Amino acid sequence: MTHITKGANTPVPAGLLRVAVCRHKVAGTPAVDVSALLLDAAGKVRGDADLVFRDRPAHPSGAVRHVGTGDSEKQLAEWLQLDLPRVEPAVQRVLVAASCAGGTFGAVPGLAAQTVAPDGTVLVHYEVTDAATETAFVLGEFYRRDGQWKFRAVGQGYDSGLAGLATDFGIAAARPAAPRGPVPNTGVSKVAGPPPGALPLPGATREPGAMPEPGATREPGATRQPARAAAEPAGPAPATKAATASSASTASAASPASASPASSPASAASPASAASTASAASPARKSSPTRLGEDFRPWTRSGRGERVVSVKLPAGPVIVEGRHDGEGLFCVDTLDDDKQPDRLVLNSARPRFRGRGLATVPADRRLRLRVQFHGDWEIAVRPLSAARALRTGEEATGSGPEVLRYDGPAADLRARFDGGRNSELFCVHSHEPDRLNDLYDYKLLVNELGRVDKTAPLPRGPLLVTVANGEGDWRLQATPIPVRGGSAAPADGVYEGRGDTTVTLVNPRPGHPALLEYEIGNADDRGHEVILLDEYGDSDGEWMNGSRHGERGSHVLFAAGQAQRTLQIRRAGKWRLRVLPIEEAPLLNGPVEGTGSTLLRHQGPPTLLRLGRTSEEAGYLAAHALNHPRGQRTLIADTDTRRRPVVGPVWVAPEGSCFVRVQAGDGVGWRVEPVPLDEAPVIGGGTERVTGRGFGVVRHTGPETEMLLTHDYDMLSDLIHLFELDENLFPVRHIGRSRGRHRLPNGFLQIRGFGEWGLEQRR
Repeated sequence: MTHITKGANTPVPAGLLRVAVCRHKVAGTPAVDVSALLLDAAGKVRGDADLVFRDRPAHPSGAVRHVGTGDSEKQLAEWLQLDLPRVEPAVQRVLVAASCAGGTFGAVPGLAAQTVAPDGTVLVHYEVTDAATETAFVLGEFYRRDGQWKFRAVGQGYDSGLAGLATDFGIAAARPAAPRGPVPNTGVSKVAGPPPGALPLPGATREPGAMPEPGATREPGATRQPARAAAEPAGPAPATKAATASSASTASAASPASASPASSPASAASPASAASTASAASPARKSSPTRLGEDFRPWTRSGRGERVVSVKLPAGPVIVEGRHDGEGLFCVDTLDDDKQPDRLVLNSARPRFRGRGLATVPADRRLRLRVQFHGDWEIAVRPLSAARALRTGEEATGSGPEVLRYDGPAADLRARFDGGRNSELFCVHSHEPDRLNDLYDYKLLVNELGRVDKTAPLPRGPLLVTVANGEGDWRLQATPIPVRGGSAAPADGVYEGRGDTTVTLVNPRPGHPALLEYEIGNADDRGHEVILLDEYGDSDGEWMNGSRHGERGSHVLFAAGQAQRTLQIRRAGKWRLRVLPIEEAPLLNGPVEGTGSTLLRHQGPPTLLRLGRTSEEAGYLAAHALNHPRGQRTLIADTDTRRRPVVGPVWVAPEGSCFVRVQAGDGVGWRVEPVPLDEAPVIGGGTERVTGRGFGVVRHTGPETEMLLTHDYDMLSDLIHLFELDENLFPVRHIGRSRGRHRLPNGFLQIRGFGEWGLEQRR
């Protein structure tokens, strides 16, 4: 772990990270709300969606999420999740900010930010030591530098609250509801008043029943504040003293040492979220359409013959519209740095042509277009918001290339084409929002010659649908796919569908867990993803994915006895879910072998478990213990894709049952076997040193004492964790996460590492 001070920076791995904003658990401490701001090269947000907080928990790109809060014995924390590879190229910095309700940050003890790897390793720790009267704070920022990501400890406070902080980064805060009766004028806000559609900040008071306007954008031509220049990205300017905007929320948080986004309890709904979810009949909350790209005034140019035109626009994908009258070949290409054709946007030999295609404005230069036609022509460049709407149940018609936007559920897309004059090629593509910066990264829906009348699967929106080739008349119609089972429990427990879907599964025996058998086809090479949603339609974190859980297997559902759970299925082909009584899960009362992800039942006292690979397939293989009725999950062992068997503890709560989840990719064979507790290596009572490799369990029989932990791992030498286990073999305390001296108690200890390790008593 790297400890850094205010102003310092350190590299972080460009992968999936979690960020915990922590504080000591002390009675009467002001509540803290955490948010993330995604900033462009000018240091500003591009729109409201670039502010992620508890009431708006996910960025449209999926790169940044607010994943919940939790509560440990001594600490509170609120969690963000960053998927750095999915951060859009236009985003240069991701700020981690916090606001304080009912007090100042000087009254928040132990305020710190921790960057945590997926395995629980704390990579970076920054503790705020100089907080005083501030009511908002930028704790740190993740930023790009020379092709890699870094984290910098900013430590910039604002007396003007989150409203002042947000205004500095381009967000217009919604004005709080005016109190009744005369109120003394105690300050001047940073902006005269929010424009229509200004974003309510976390904790901001709203008019009764008021909801934020969807997707407020800047007026075309509006200017940003100039960017601040510095060798490293500059932090925010000192805050202007202004009226304090308080933040009202109740934060309960998870210990950074043990919390996981998938297992963090859902946060309590704030008044703001309650106002925006007036109807709770549907588990999925309705939201404003995701804005694709930045808005700007359309740009047009007309000419004759072959010409090169250029325009300065915000970086990212745009719509290029071309038209002409007369015979001849009409082509529009984008040009690269060397003024050579880079991508064909429009290409037609039809008379009286009008069509639309996609192009990308480079981040470092103007958009250059080469137009080829012997006669008169006109070109227009428009924002993606100008795309025609493709609505479910309605037929969209056209002739030639076109760009449409689809915001509906997964659907069957019926495509009909008259064949054109000479049995033309007809192509239809779909582009996902987080892949629009690479226009070659699309899904091919239709690719046919001549007359076409076919149906293709259309993923869940938002996405762009482009008719890339079609020199004739065409018709497109999207029909939503019915989900078998719906929100009522089917008699056979089977739910079926295809494509991206949100489905509510009903527990046939509320108060009891159930076995879920799944078959989920992958729609693309990234594999499917299954997200758990809470009662407000917000994400409870990723539950399963194709790479680690495979396309088929079994899992525990309703682990805490819930009456129903809502799942959001993404990037899926055809899928089938079946809910069964938990008694149909195989018993773990001896050696068990299998392939892929499988749920087993353990009926007995706490035990150790040996996990090993039986196939040559080098995919992911790990095991978890999950207990009912507590619904808590803990890691038993992880093989790190190796063949060497590893050992871990199976935690069993006295009042409940235990399930062992073997998590493996498709084709990965495995063997699990219960191991008696007395087979754990013993240190103490004359034995002063024990060794092992990979995950393991050690029993310390002597009094609490200091020991030396060694670890030899080629890639990350400090990647080792030491946990104290209670009498039920549950990890109750994270003792340490690195090599060195540790004071260890009597009892069972779990070691989580991937290399050779040793534990030695020190005298």
